[in-house]
Amino acid sequence: MKICFVGHTFHERTGSTRFIQSLLAELGTVTVLHSSPDDPRLSDDTAVETYLKEDFDLWVFLQTEYVAARLLPLGLRNAVIIPMYDGAWSHSDDYWRQFINCRFATFSRTLHSHLQRLDQRSASFEYWPEPAAPVARNTAPETWSAFFWERKPQDVPSARTVAKQCRTLKIGSLHVHAVPDFPHEAASAHSYRRRDTLEGVALTTSDWFDDKAEFAAVSGAPLFHFAPRLREGIGMMTLEAMARGQIVVAPDRPTANEYIGHRSSGILYDPERPLALPELSQGEAEDISAAAWSRVEFGHRAWTQDRERLISFLLDDGRRWPNTDSSAHFGLKIRQAARSRKLSSLAK
Repeated sequence: MKICFVGHTFHERTGSTRFIQSLLAELGTVTVLHSSPDDPRLSDDTAVETYLKEDFDLWVFLQTEYVAARLLPLGLRNAVIIPMYDGAWSHSDDYWRQFINCRFATFSRTLHSHLQRLDQRSASFEYWPEPAAPVARNTAPETWSAFFWERKPQDVPSARTVAKQCRTLKIGSLHVHAVPDFPHEAASAHSYRRRDTLEGVALTTSDWFDDKAEFAAVSGAPLFHFAPRLREGIGMMTLEAMARGQIVVAPDRPTANEYIGHRSSGILYDPERPLALPELSQGEAEDISAAAWSRVEFGHRAWTQDRERLISFLLDDGRRWPNTDSSAHFGLKIRQAARSRKLSSLAK
C-alpha cells in the first residue's frame, strides 16, 4: 500500500506526532511531506506536484487540511484528515463542508462532535503515551517548583501570568523555557531572562537544548507543569508531564479539559480568571500527582487496544464498530463476548 503523509513542519522538529507515522508504516510504504500554514502558499506546491506525478492508495493530512483543500479540485479521493483542535477551532462550517468526500480522525471530542453535526464522517480517538516509571516525588509545599514552555509570549498563558499563578498556588520557583513558536517574539523574553525573580517567584530560564535528555531533566523535575497554550491539538507535553506524575495546570479549554479532570488528575483554570485557583494541601498535591500517572497508565492501555479501530478507519476496510468514541474497543469486546456465549449455548 502506498501512503502519502502530509504533516505539520513544527511536528517534524518536536516529533510529537511520530506515533501516527509509525502506525502508517505498519500499513505500507509511506512518503512523508511537511507543510506549515505560516509558510507562503507556494510552499505547498510540492504536495500538488506529488499528487499529479504519483498514485497513492491513501493520503493522510495531519493538521494540514488546507493542503487537502488545494487537492480537492484535482480529484482527491481516499483521504483521511487529522485536524488538531488548536488549528481547527476557528474554521467556519462551510470550510469543513468542502471535505464531504474525505474522512476525519480526530483527537478532540469537541471537534469530533462538531464535524458530526456537519454530516462529516468522523471518528474520535484518544492518544495516551506510555507512562514513565513511577517516581517518588517530594510534595512538601516548601519544595514546590514548576516548569513552563512559553510558546506564545503575547497570549495567555505567558511567563508573567504563569508566575502570578505560581504565587497564587504558593509555588516557590519557576523554570521558563523561553522558546516561542515564532522566533521574532523571543524579544519579549529579554526583559525577564536576566532576572532571578518574576512576580515574586524565583526564576530560571533556558532556550533550545543540544541534548534532548537535558530538556527532559529540566522539564520533568518540578512537581507542577503549566500547559504552554490556550488550546491544544493533543497536548503531547501535557500528557508526557502527566505520565511522569506531574500536576498539570492548564486552561479549561480543549483538549486539556478533555484529558484532565479538575482537581482529580490536574488543575484547570478559566483563562479569563487565571488567578482563580484552588488552595492545595500537601495531601491533595500527592493525590493529584498519583492520579495523573494512573490516568495515563489507564489511557495508554485503552489506546493500545483502540489502535486497531484507527487502523480500520484509515484503511476504510468496512469493519463495523459499536461507536466512534475512544472506548469503542471495549464495547466491541462486550458484544463479541456476548455473541460467543450465545453461539456456545446454541451448540450445546
